[in-house]
Amino acid sequence: MFTESPWPKGVYPTYSAFVIEVGVRKDRTGGIQTYKRLQGAQDLAVTETLGPSRGLEEGALALLTESVRTEAILQLLIKLSNDPEFKEKLSGAESAPDELIEKLADDTLEQIQRSIAKMVPGIAREATEHVQNGLRG
Repeated sequence: MFTESPWPKGVYPTYSAFVIEVGVRKDRTGGIQTYKRLQGAQDLAVTETLGPSRGLEEGALALLTESVRTEAILQLLIKLSNDPEFKEKLSGAESAPDELIEKLADDTLEQIQRSIAKMVPGIAREATEHVQNGLRG
């Protein structure tokens, strides 16, 4: 989780790279709140070179990718902890069998769909109110 960035920030001939920070707060009832922001001025300068969305598309895809990757790892850890047959098949194979990968993919997708279904109404309201306040101000 604490790794060095494989790409220096900035705009280069073959790529552009910026960093998004995500803050997480878990309250006493188990509720999770988050925020995201660019790490600094250099990141803002990079996003300004990325077209009209100013990095929103790239950032959204990056955060989604990391969320899905993390959920797949969580589902894999759950399977390894609770399913001895899964663990045996995975540890005994030279490479991960397609059937295990497909099962992990299905379980990951199901969990993500359940989570998103719960989250989207509140997030849609929050996004609408945020933009609406900007239009008024």
